[in-house]
Amino acid sequence: MLSLDAGLGSGMSLYELVAADVDLLDRTAGGVYEDARLNGVLRGLKPVERQVLFALAEGEGTTWTEAAAVTGAADPQKLGERVRRKAKRLAAEQRRRTALRCGEGLR
Repeated sequence: MLSLDAGLGSGMSLYELVAADVDLLDRTAGGVYEDARLNGVLRGLKPVERQVLFALAEGEGTTWTEAAAVTGAADPQKLGERVRRKAKRLAAEQRRRTALRCGEGLR
């Protein structure tokens, strides 16, 4: 289990990827999370990108670059920055879709 407070750097946390009413990320045996929005973000990441996100969330690195280095990336700075931007973009898209479903985008 990962806490939603797990920092992902640049003021972003796992909390940014999922709803505010979820306290913990419960991972099933198959690696799927109970929150569909988080699964949507994770599906948008390549396997190595997910490894970087998980390494950062689990505290294996304090920056995206360090987390990418933990995964054995040849260019950790480049990979870390790519994953940071991509995760942020995917999270914003999930929030946009949620707002549309809730009718907030129909004004």
